[in-house]
Amino acid sequence: MKKFLFASTALVAAGMMNAGAADAADKIKLNLGGYSKWWVMGAWQDEDHLDARGLKATNFDVKGANEINFSGSTKLDNGLTVGVFASLTGGGHSDMTTDPIDASYAWVQGGFGKVLLGNHPNAIVLTHVTAPDAAHGQLGASMMGANFAVNRTANRVMGLHQRAGWTTSTNTTAPIDDNKAEKISYIAPSFMGLTLGATLVPSVVREDTRAQPGNRALGWGVGGVYANTFGPVGLKVSGGYLHYNLFRDTNGAEHGIDTLSTGAQLSYAGFTLGSSWTRATHDQARTVTSAGNVGATSNLGGVIGGVDWSLQKGGSVDYGGQGFDIGLQYASGPYAVSFVYFHSEVEGAIAFEGKDTINMYQASGKYNIGPGVDILAMAGYAEYQSELSANGSAYSNINANSGYAFGTGLSLTF
Repeated sequence: MKKFLFASTALVAAGMMNAGAADAADKIKLNLGGYSKWWVMGAWQDEDHLDARGLKATNFDVKGANEINFSGSTKLDNGLTVGVFASLTGGGHSDMTTDPIDASYAWVQGGFGKVLLGNHPNAIVLTHVTAPDAAHGQLGASMMGANFAVNRTANRVMGLHQRAGWTTSTNTTAPIDDNKAEKISYIAPSFMGLTLGATLVPSVVREDTRAQPGNRALGWGVGGVYANTFGPVGLKVSGGYLHYNLFRDTNGAEHGIDTLSTGAQLSYAGFTLGSSWTRATHDQARTVTSAGNVGATSNLGGVIGGVDWSLQKGGSVDYGGQGFDIGLQYASGPYAVSFVYFHSEVEGAIAFEGKDTINMYQASGKYNIGPGVDILAMAGYAEYQSELSANGSAYSNINANSGYAFGTGLSLTF
């Protein structure tokens, strides 16, 4: 799984802050940056679920998240600044694909704003505001939020962002469906605290997929964030719209997915209260032409205990759904603590009533012990519930799981 970065705004990750501009007569010189985060994790899951699936799970693990960034820029005689950014990713939870580069793009900046070309988060993600998390920035970037702590029952519980570019999900309200697919984005100059952006994605294929399937087609979106302070009170508000035209594939007709997202943070005297929301609408559900063939894409599963829990021929999958988070953080001096709640629900198989739901509760803490060195801690609870469990009690343990996760770690930034 490839990570995505969020600070108070992800514009930092997009290079809105210039890194090491060279003299006009010089070639671009690359600067080295990044982070290394390692966690010692403990997790206790539903034994009935593990037994029903014939699984054994350890209660202890080590998980890592590491990224090395290469960035540089130069200012031309005409006043334009051009730059490059690339990130090398790895760690204890990496998918270890043949392409370890998480993001790579060039950018041009001037009085008109900034243009990014390549593999990077879309403009809606770059301007999106979420609930705060002291140790991770936001819940979706945590080990539990990324489904690495408690088994998500991936073949049975659908999460957000699974159709356009992902085959798995991450628990965030940010519209990360294209997963840094190659694109062009424009970020306008900030005006009185307002920053607007737009993205065009010619082919919505996630960065680790080399095939070019016909059902991953054009995507585009617009977004913005307003950030300002009013005396001792800080305010951030974001909103965005993203459309993916999925065209027609060999499994049937589907037109596209439309996603709305919004978020806000209010800060005062060290406290930050934040919340965000997203809703995806699948305007024509995907039609399945053979039973059990949707598992890899829709994560609905296949034959379990002699019962085909996916879809029968001619059935449909609705990838639409919604999710929200809400959280409170307090930061003072070297430490910060937070608590956040996340919920998502996805329509899934139209043939069944109900929705696939995910609930997460997470408390996090961070203590700075030196420049770029933080001690991290988290404790959380995750609950995954498939709509299939309500439609077949004999297999309810297979289609649902829950568990607690605890961890402490070390974060190094450079």
